[in-house]
Amino acid sequence: MKKVYNIVDQKILIDTDFDYKMDDAYNSFLECDNNYDVKYKFNKINELENNLFLESKKLHSKNLIQIYDNENGYLRLYLNLSQQEPYGYLKEEKSDNKEYNVYIDLNKNVDVNTFKIFEMIGLESYFCKKNIFILHSSYIKWNDGAILFSGPSGMGKSTQADLWNKYEGCEIINGDRSAITKKDGVWNAYGLPFAGSSRIYKNVKNPIKCVVVLKQAKNNNIRKLSPLEAFKYIYSQTTVNDWNKEYINTIINLIEEFVKEIPIFMLECKPDNTAVQLLKETLRGEV
Repeated sequence: MKKVYNIVDQKILIDTDFDYKMDDAYNSFLECDNNYDVKYKFNKINELENNLFLESKKLHSKNLIQIYDNENGYLRLYLNLSQQEPYGYLKEEKSDNKEYNVYIDLNKNVDVNTFKIFEMIGLESYFCKKNIFILHSSYIKWNDGAILFSGPSGMGKSTQADLWNKYEGCEIINGDRSAITKKDGVWNAYGLPFAGSSRIYKNVKNPIKCVVVLKQAKNNNIRKLSPLEAFKYIYSQTTVNDWNKEYINTIINLIEEFVKEIPIFMLECKPDNTAVQLLKETLRGEV
């Protein structure tokens, strides 16, 4: 079963020798041709190579994922939720390879669908090698550009996106995640096929007009952040593999450049149309 997905202008070939359930979120990202930029080959196994992990140093363990360092690169070990036992792993080379191998034991009580497939390939690591980073944000299209509402979970990103949709007719591209990269001198936001509980995921690219960092408040207030202030907020909401120094350095360099070139605002706001109008008036004079 071979399928090519176009995500952030990267053609990703998923090659499996087994069928898996297709999630509707990925349909708009499917490609018709077989050309690809990177290939992930899924291999069925009956048991894990335990020695492979015993001989490697554990770097990270969180959310049923364990990261090991060996002489050739990183190993991502995946545990199932019910028994918390390993069911598969990714061999991730430190260099920028075009092909990677993923190993999976289908007898380990694991539900294999498109979401699980992409969870196992560590896409954020590949993106980083292509100077792409993922920001925790709600992404809307306004005046042929992207506005990204960012902040911790529960801060009101989806609420502000919904308000702009309701009062300004803006299209919501993704309710929880945006991919960001610079192409031909322009910073662009891309929709992704994963969006948390919002279930809004469209394969759309737009030049970024601004990022709006949100804080809940009883009264509305907005100010433009300095690059130094902006870096702190953007980095804190960016997907970072903190066990990988090269990854961290790349992300730091990308965000430093990004916050110098894109307006970043702090919006303390109420969850109503007055917040929409305040931001709209501010943007008219800035972007």
